Amino acid sequence: MSDRARQLTRRLEPWIPARSHVADIGSGTGHNAECWRCQLDASVDEFDVADLHWVGDGPMIFDGRTLAVSDANYSVVTLLFVLQYASDPKGLLHEARRVSAGRVILIQSTYRGIWGYFWLRVRESVWGPLAYGVARIAGIVKGPSCSLKSRTLFTREQLADLVRQTGLTVIQFEQESWPGMSISRDLYVLECAVRPSTSPSSSPLAMKSDG
Repeated sequence: MSDRARQLTRRLEPWIPARSHVADIGSGTGHNAECWRCQLDASVDEFDVADLHWVGDGPMIFDGRTLAVSDANYSVVTLLFVLQYASDPKGLLHEARRVSAGRVILIQSTYRGIWGYFWLRVRESVWGPLAYGVARIAGIVKGPSCSLKSRTLFTREQLADLVRQTGLTVIQFEQESWPGMSISRDLYVLECAVRPSTSPSSSPLAMKSDG
């Protein structure tokens, strides 16, 4: 997990300036946030729907829809391999836009064709639930169980359309294909020119910044 976090950090480093204030939505094991703190000197707040952390102090728990954070509270917001678990991917991406004063960085696995769907479905069925089950058996992860079951798999076209619907502008796109599997781990670096108004259904609480 530490090696994976370092690999991701090398990919994201050009887009996370040193000493940034970052919201890591769907922080999982906490390895990414810990890597950014050490390598990028970033101040990172972690958010997740369950406490799955292996390193660090763990996330602030939220309902998967609304963060108890004021508008434009972070210079960078990350969503790394998260949208497939969300009950409302568009709403979660819009919430990431709301709390960002700068960039939203999205990495998401996408598929092409029926074989790509098959391989991505197999990977999602094994990677999340199996890794989580092993961690629970080993006593690394405690607390209420979490299925880590994917709800939505995206083609690149579907993901790009979702980005457009939230009013975000793509300033950088990179694909990272898995040879022979018709799967890509697509990186979107996003910005918004116009600050969205707070949704009437959400009443975010101002949270004191630790950055």
